[in-house]
Amino acid sequence: MVNIFVGFVIVTFQNEGEKEYGDECELDKNQRQCIEFALKAKPLRRYVPKNPIQYKFWYVVNSQTFEYTMFILIMLNTVSLAMKHYGQSETYEYALDFMNLIFTALFTLEAMLKLIGFGPKYYFKDAWNTFDFLIVVGSLVDIIVSQMNVSIPPPPTHLQLFINFFRLFRVMRLIKLLSRGEGIRTLLWTFIKSFQALPYVALLILMLFFIYAVVGMQMFGKIELNDDTAIHRNNNFQTFPQAVLLLFRSATGEAWQEIMMSCTAGSGAMCDPNSDSAGNLCGNNFAYPYFLSFYMLCAFLVRCPTQFSTF
Repeated sequence: MVNIFVGFVIVTFQNEGEKEYGDECELDKNQRQCIEFALKAKPLRRYVPKNPIQYKFWYVVNSQTFEYTMFILIMLNTVSLAMKHYGQSETYEYALDFMNLIFTALFTLEAMLKLIGFGPKYYFKDAWNTFDFLIVVGSLVDIIVSQMNVSIPPPPTHLQLFINFFRLFRVMRLIKLLSRGEGIRTLLWTFIKSFQALPYVALLILMLFFIYAVVGMQMFGKIELNDDTAIHRNNNFQTFPQAVLLLFRSATGEAWQEIMMSCTAGSGAMCDPNSDSAGNLCGNNFAYPYFLSFYMLCAFLVRCPTQFSTF
């Protein structure tokens, strides 16, 4: 039912968008986007060095063989990172560290070859090259710090956190895959564009949580806390932050039915002794439409962002 409703809203959203261009426009949306892209597009410039020696380096780093070789190295490095486990022997750990040293040397060589082939100016013009260079620098610092850690007594906690931070650069090498191949970059760009409607939906969700939290405080805020029910000290409507947390839990589908039933009149929920209605029943059958409508609206809004972005 929710998917049908989402589909109906999407079609309506698309139709309203088409009306902005008027009925006399003979081009559909895709054709208009192609024309706008052609008007805004700028020619790409590709750097080709004139120095014959530098050109040889440039030719190597731009070849398919070089790209596939680096792709395989990144995959092998990823496999080596996954081989680490708890309780590993010193010999096994030494072998992994030695493999990390080899991969770091190879990726450093890649950065040096590109730096020579493109030159510092054009090398750092590319955001991916800059990112790769930062990973190489971080990996080198990781090796230096790790070797210092071996040669000195166990470092204090704050220094150990510093060491672990640089070890993150080993994992970040996997992100280098995004710079290998147009298909992966296109997929990443599509994924990012699919969230273009997210700010508007996030605003709607915040408004929804605010309204339902305030209403929940008014209707169920006086219910007595009872550890034997779903309304207890960690899950209640007595304060606004607690009400928001309870709604967030309900939005994830975590036992929201139990919370709903604990707020109904049939649950026998008593009013809090410190409230002005102490000794009376505080359950309310308004809990049924309250929780059902909230859960359905959350399910609808969560499905909307990626759907709207395609139109």
